[in-house]
Amino acid sequence: MVLNRTKIVIVVSLCIIGTIAVYFAGKKQSTGYPVTLSSNRSTLRETPISFEPQAWALPDPTPNDAHDYKDRLAKLEAERVALASRYQQAASSSQQADVLAQARTFVTRTMYAEIFPAWYGTPWDFYGTTEVPQQGKIACGYFVSTVLRDVGWRVQRARLAQQASENIILSLTAEPHVKRFRRVAISDFVTAVKKWGPGIYVVGLDIHTGFIVNTGGEVYFIHSSYVEPYTVVREKASESKILTASNYRVLGKITADDLLMEKWLLRKQIVTRSA
Repeated sequence: MVLNRTKIVIVVSLCIIGTIAVYFAGKKQSTGYPVTLSSNRSTLRETPISFEPQAWALPDPTPNDAHDYKDRLAKLEAERVALASRYQQAASSSQQADVLAQARTFVTRTMYAEIFPAWYGTPWDFYGTTEVPQQGKIACGYFVSTVLRDVGWRVQRARLAQQASENIILSLTAEPHVKRFRRVAISDFVTAVKKWGPGIYVVGLDIHTGFIVNTGGEVYFIHSSYVEPYTVVREKASESKILTASNYRVLGKITADDLLMEKWLLRKQIVTRSA
């Protein structure tokens, strides 16, 4: 009888321990962090997503006056020339890397805080080709190629604008900086962008293109919109009707590509991919 009671106590104790273990395992997996497979062992670990806004994204930009747009571009070009000179005079690869890092931060901040806001409110049109913010109308592809040109990349503005969106991206950057999403929920897509990290991306959709900006705190879709309000807009990616409706999304993280940043510094020609 004593032996049977001892067995019962042991069994009950094991059941309690098992229940507690399952409870805490469930709590661990419900932290809100995506679970990924470790690269060097077959165990699962948590990968938290950083939501720290980047310095270049603060304060949050608002639409600005486009009347001084030419002056902004002139100042941008002067800074590019200065950085290019330092890059060419660098005595080591580490010094060049430092200049590239500075160029990346400068381009990212300038696009997000100065160039994009000048275009907000510019009307969309399928055949729009204006080169000046707030004057005329602009199509989605021309918005992308014009901004890239104005920032300082030597792109073939018209030819690039007329390509399929994936060709636009592959004209700018290579596969290591490209990701594709097919029939992925918008929430999962935004989470993937947050995990990929802060920076500026070009995004291609089923029938549309634009920019994605991950500020570290929020993910925005900046584009010339063919739905209301039919203008260049900045909207939260998670709330964009166009972004949500697209079955296919391809992303190129242009600010992560050192070769593309070097092309910006040295004004190297970017050849348009058409096939």
